[in-house]
Amino acid sequence: MRTEATTTSAWNVLVMACLVTLPLALVSWIAPGERTMDRAALTHEVVLYPSVLIAGVVLYVCCRLAANPTTCWLTAAVTLVGAQGIGQAAVRIARPEAVAHHTGWLIGVDLCLQALLVAMTVLAARRTLPFDPFLTGLTVGVLATAARLVVLQLPSLGLDDLALWAASIVLFCGQVAVALLLVRLPRSPMWLRARIGLAIVLLALSRLAISSGPLDRPGNTAAIVGTVVGTAVLLDAAFRLFQVLARRHGNTVRGLHDRLEHLEADVRHDRARLHELGATIAGIANASHLLHTQIALPPDRRRALERTIDAEASRLQRLMDRRPVIAPEEVELDRVLEPVVTAHRARGRTVTWRPTGVKALCRPDDIAEVVNILLENAAQHAGTPCDITVDDTGAGIEITVADQGSGVPAEMARDLFTWGRRGARSTGQGIGLSIAHRLMVEQGGDLRLAPDGPGARLVAVLPDRHQPWEDRGR
Repeated sequence: MRTEATTTSAWNVLVMACLVTLPLALVSWIAPGERTMDRAALTHEVVLYPSVLIAGVVLYVCCRLAANPTTCWLTAAVTLVGAQGIGQAAVRIARPEAVAHHTGWLIGVDLCLQALLVAMTVLAARRTLPFDPFLTGLTVGVLATAARLVVLQLPSLGLDDLALWAASIVLFCGQVAVALLLVRLPRSPMWLRARIGLAIVLLALSRLAISSGPLDRPGNTAAIVGTVVGTAVLLDAAFRLFQVLARRHGNTVRGLHDRLEHLEADVRHDRARLHELGATIAGIANASHLLHTQIALPPDRRRALERTIDAEASRLQRLMDRRPVIAPEEVELDRVLEPVVTAHRARGRTVTWRPTGVKALCRPDDIAEVVNILLENAAQHAGTPCDITVDDTGAGIEITVADQGSGVPAEMARDLFTWGRRGARSTGQGIGLSIAHRLMVEQGGDLRLAPDGPGARLVAVLPDRHQPWEDRGR
């Protein structure tokens, strides 16, 4: 894995070097006068240092993503190098004669910048940068360019070649010191510090080759190669850090999305249980109220209410016990539907239903909950009498709940069973029909809206009871 990563990194650096060299080749092709090595050595700086500034922008994005103090200092330092490099190249190209006579002052400005970079590297290990890193580097780079323009107005120092060479050596040693201090910085990846340190050394060698002494062909060639490779290494480090942070944030977002989905599933499950509990308690309460207030109830009516209370209380107990999904059983649907119908009649609703003796292989509590939801939905939205019919079609069993209202609007029919879907005037939660649909699908059946009828006709379908349970839903 390490060998593969090293090969990939070397390939990335090569690609970056080609991309960095492309603008320089383009300038050389457009302006033939720049093809001489001395002019190319000057031109390449103004072409390549924007790439260093781009690396600073990428590091700035990484700094904002990771909120890492060390990365903030690195962003400021790289942005400073890029900004002052552009300014320095512009000054050298615009005023070459003045630059040649004020080399001592210009190296003095470079030494001051080098001291600042050393101080920034030392502070990076101890303090948090109090300012915006990109603006800080950009501002100091602009000030360095302004300082170079100012010193060009001063009298020449008249330094000989030996003094200029010695100053360039000091400048190079300072840049190497920055690279060594950078490698020892905490709270950032070692590979990032190593790559930026290598880029600093390469850029320092380039600066030493182009700034110390006369502009000779070997020195200019080394300067161009050093700057291209150093810039490519720097860009590779910045973009690789961005990839690492983007991947990390992507994993974090995916993890949060998964947790959110689990939380939403838990919330839906709890709301569904509360919906079932509320409907069951309402049925028990209304039946109990009638038993205690209607003294003159006929005996058969009283027994029906008592059976309803017993059935709903048993279902309530199973709901409270957080029962697992029970196995299906063959039941007579009349025994399942009678308590539900009685409970709704006890609430003053007109429900027409006749026992049929039809049997089905199903989960009784779930069928009772589905029919209860359909009757509740009809009462809330239609407010009319309801009819319940049970038909054995041979291919399956259909339980139809029909009202005499205005029906379901066409715009709602397509996603009628979607969780949270409800009409503009609805006072419900928009979850009842979704729960009913899920309960039917879990039993290998279905819940659908019949297209015919003056009102809404919802049909709960169960497969034929002779069909094996494990084959349902295939």
